[in-house]
Amino acid sequence: MKLLEDSRGFALVLSAAMASGACGSSRTDGGSGGSSPAASGGAANAMGNPMNVAGATSPAVQLGGAAGNAGAPATGGSPDASAAGGKSGAGATAGGTGGATASGGNCAQGKWPAADPTATGPFETVTENEVGPEAGEADADTGTVPKFTLFRPKNMSPNGLCHPLITWGNGTGSTPNLYRSLLGLFASHGFVVIASNSKNVSRGDPKPMLVGVTWILQQNEDPSSALYHHLDPTHIGATGHSQGAVATSQAAGDPRITTNVPIEGAMVQRNLSGPAMFFCGGQDDIVGCDGAKSALNAVTTLPAMYAEYLSVDHGSWMSFNNKPSVVYGAVTAWMRVHLMGDDSLRPWFYGDTCQLCADAGWQIQKKNMTP
Repeated sequence: MKLLEDSRGFALVLSAAMASGACGSSRTDGGSGGSSPAASGGAANAMGNPMNVAGATSPAVQLGGAAGNAGAPATGGSPDASAAGGKSGAGATAGGTGGATASGGNCAQGKWPAADPTATGPFETVTENEVGPEAGEADADTGTVPKFTLFRPKNMSPNGLCHPLITWGNGTGSTPNLYRSLLGLFASHGFVVIASNSKNVSRGDPKPMLVGVTWILQQNEDPSSALYHHLDPTHIGATGHSQGAVATSQAAGDPRITTNVPIEGAMVQRNLSGPAMFFCGGQDDIVGCDGAKSALNAVTTLPAMYAEYLSVDHGSWMSFNNKPSVVYGAVTAWMRVHLMGDDSLRPWFYGDTCQLCADAGWQIQKKNMTP
């Protein structure tokens, strides 16, 4: 796929406010939540330094592969796709986890307790910088090949449950530090997030977002790793912003990815293995919403949602103060439903009278999403 410069000469520079405040150096550990998710409003208008893709404002580019969608149940529950690396050993049934079964003895797979996706979760978090293998294109300024940043709960599996995974992709010219409030929010809810440090995350062979998945699954089988037998390799989500949204669509063709949420940019991917939510901002005049609409139209059998939050643009969906934005809450809720089995949040998305459907701030289109 050929990347094109923005026709309006969009500068790959963060605003002074972001650079001096919201986008300071990454923390290596955290208090509750590990980062400071913030309220919507007040964010700069063009964060994430988007790229333009040929056809980004017309029907999306189609990735190759067989027609149709395979793998996940049409009911939109928590799909169990095969994962490279596999689960660790068979285990006994774990009590008090809704029928969860142990995976390797250290954690159990099962439904997670309900939690409020609009607030910081119950886990203290840590951030680990420069971890994993090199992946993707070398940085144009330094010549170094980027590695990854890991956001995770500080204490793994305190409730006995295996942690689902999320792989993240940045917007053009950006790093995970820009998105640390969202990624820290995920970690505070119990997700283990592997975020590529690449500023051009859709480039490289293999793609960085999938390299991250492979590496983190290897950590689940490495006795020297803090992640050893604490991960759920059957529930892996992919999400990212702008160029990272396109990279998310690319990654979603891998059968290990069981749900995906491209944010402000999407491509048609016909080899999905699970439900998808295609998000765009109603005021986005950089990438627009056509790609997300085309991605939804290409889905045939799997649960899929086009979710347009009308009041935000390409970057103002983000938040940097002390409360998750509306969009953060929706994306976290989606991940909790499809990766943690949090059925208390299904009404946000499923059914004709879903919570987002009834909210005048959203424009929603859906496929295969009956209650």
